[in-house]
Amino acid sequence: MHTFQGHSADVSFVCWEPNGDYFASMSQECVKVWSIATGECIHELNSNGNMYHSCVFHPSYSTLLIIGGYESLELWDMVENRSMTIQAHECVISALAQSPVTGMVASASHDKSVKIWK
Repeated sequence: MHTFQGHSADVSFVCWEPNGDYFASMSQECVKVWSIATGECIHELNSNGNMYHSCVFHPSYSTLLIIGGYESLELWDMVENRSMTIQAHECVISALAQSPVTGMVASASHDKSVKIWK
């Protein structure tokens, strides 16, 4: 359908918005949210040195993207273009998963732990 281009570094992660209208692509330097309908980047957030590694759309709030970086989770409200950082692990957050049934998010880290977030 589309080729999505615009990152200046290697793209290392992608995730779908629960309704399938958007997806996010991630490099260590930034995350971009793309419209499937138009193929255009509709939101972008720079990592400001946090070195992004993973992301997932919140299962209950489709405008909230959860980003895993080095030791912290970043909660990005794309509508308000505001983000909040939460100290979460003692190392890189390598994977995130969401449950549309429970509304919870799991984070996995190189610190050998998995945490569940509500």
